[in-house]
Amino acid sequence: MNHKSITAVTLILVGNMLTTYNNIGTGWTATLTAIIGFVLFFVGLGQLKSVLDEQGQKGVKLLTYSAILGIIALIIHLIPLIGGVFAGVLYLAAFVIQLVGLLQLKKSDKIGSQGISGINNLLIAMVLMIVGSLISILPFAGETINSIICLVALLLILFGWLNIQKGVVENSIPSI
Repeated sequence: MNHKSITAVTLILVGNMLTTYNNIGTGWTATLTAIIGFVLFFVGLGQLKSVLDEQGQKGVKLLTYSAILGIIALIIHLIPLIGGVFAGVLYLAAFVIQLVGLLQLKKSDKIGSQGISGINNLLIAMVLMIVGSLISILPFAGETINSIICLVALLLILFGWLNIQKGVVENSIPSI
């Protein structure tokens, strides 16, 4: 079980970091990187689901729906002119579903206090990314400030998923 949960969270972590790169980088390569990230995130969630209790599985299911919406939004965003508007609506829906999914995952007994701390990091990262997106519309320095905020969010995502991994591993080790 430890090996499976470590592999699952590693895939989720790498995938989540690659999707966050889309907020820092620009162009079709950043979009392609984010799509690869969503796929890895999706695969990792599928593996993580099997080591969680019912509450955790409900959260992972919502995170999976969020990842699917994210992939669709990224693809739609590639359509010139109107793609950005429709993608924005899908991104917002994915954000809300991800938020609810993380709050549901937080209720799982299988992630322990370490995992709860990790989810708190992920929630803070999500708030930072929204703030960064809002700041990015400011003229002159908005994009630069957004990139810095997203970089901080990237670090929070790293530590968040590592804490979730520690929590899942610690709670899967039988007591002696």
